[in-house]
Amino acid sequence: MRVIGPRDIGRDGTIAPPSEETQWAAIPADQQLAAGDLVIRLLITPNLVPPHGFFTAEVGDEVLPAVVTEHVVILRPIKPLTRPQARLITMFLRTPLALALAGPRLAHVTMEALSTLSVPQPDEALTKALDELTAAKQQFKQWEQEADSVIESVFQEKTAARARARVIDSGRALRLRVEAASLLDDLGHSVRTRFPYRWREIEARNSAGDAPAAYAAILDTAEELLCYVAQLVLALTHAQNITLGAIAAIRDKLAGGRSGPGFGDWANVLNEAATSKQLNHLPQAHPLNDIRTLLAHQDAEKARQALSERRNDQAHLRRVDPIDLPHAVAVAFADLTRLVERARFLADLPLLEITDVRWDAFARSARVEYRELAGDHPVVPTRTMTSPSNDLETGSLYLRDTEGALHLLRPFLIGRDCPTCRTWSTFHADRVPKTAVVFKSLEHGHTLEDTVPDTRRLLRQVGLV
Repeated sequence: MRVIGPRDIGRDGTIAPPSEETQWAAIPADQQLAAGDLVIRLLITPNLVPPHGFFTAEVGDEVLPAVVTEHVVILRPIKPLTRPQARLITMFLRTPLALALAGPRLAHVTMEALSTLSVPQPDEALTKALDELTAAKQQFKQWEQEADSVIESVFQEKTAARARARVIDSGRALRLRVEAASLLDDLGHSVRTRFPYRWREIEARNSAGDAPAAYAAILDTAEELLCYVAQLVLALTHAQNITLGAIAAIRDKLAGGRSGPGFGDWANVLNEAATSKQLNHLPQAHPLNDIRTLLAHQDAEKARQALSERRNDQAHLRRVDPIDLPHAVAVAFADLTRLVERARFLADLPLLEITDVRWDAFARSARVEYRELAGDHPVVPTRTMTSPSNDLETGSLYLRDTEGALHLLRPFLIGRDCPTCRTWSTFHADRVPKTAVVFKSLEHGHTLEDTVPDTRRLLRQVGLV
């Protein structure tokens, strides 16, 4: 059987395939490696740059049967490890931190150092994140292999013209993947395709040199962003039976019936969420943990304050002089970009409209049809998923977190066809006069009147009235 030596254990946690230099030996079964063992190089090179940890690899069935030389240490789990446990421990041992914790100036691996070394254990959220990253890594490797295959195919043709045609035809999908992946580094593309609010108008106005319209669109989008995230905070805190103090000012403005809450009110909600001790003990994967970081950073809060002042100046006729407007557009857009950068978590928290729910009492699961409202266009395809819950509401909006859980957003956010422009839009409560509840669209500011008595009762139930 194969004999695995130190050079066979790669820095990346893999065991190299057999080569001409591989040794082979007849070894008793009780000395052989077993699937799940961890093998570690005995010698350590402390001066190797960049810094590294232990050269560690997990033994899989594909390398068995095998044994190791005297320059390799074997770690065998006392009890079987789960796949996430084995992966995380192997990853940890390969880090400089593991080497540092094992002992300073360690020249070779000792069982004493390893026996006292604590190793991390994955929780459910970390396991899911690592699974997704591992799947992405495997997909990238598959694409790399496809690219190698296309490159090698050049030498299978008799002429350069045929080789060129083969490369262009076979490599088209690979080139499109690279192009699509490169776009993810473009903030504007990410917002247009993944965030549930508008961005395209800013780019269009800016590129056309329409400074007044671009400036207005920037300020509108800043308020839209803060309003949307604030509504998420209000809905999620209500579900946790937590009442923020900032909701009192919003309630007063709604009841006034003349002008609804605005930029400052949404900022107050987010600032309170960022510092609220009531939110410090939420489950690790709860979406509020990401959402409340939006204004927790000094640069984002500074940008928010600057945009708020510009919004107030516009509303009170202290408008920017036309000569200064191009500079004001550039500065305001930079501030908005800082806010949006801090709001990248929204890409992992899609907004869903549930269109149909069919509960199977025997399977104890529901077949759910939904529309994922990602990007800056309301026309999106209907998709299907399963859910263990039978209390989902058809026609309501939900936030889906990174673990797949759905969080109801009604009545803080509702989705309707706008009576003014006939476009499907997202609405939030703007005024609550005596005769009706007036909702305002996030996208374009159009209003929708709801005279159903139950709507007012529901707003009272969530603390908005």
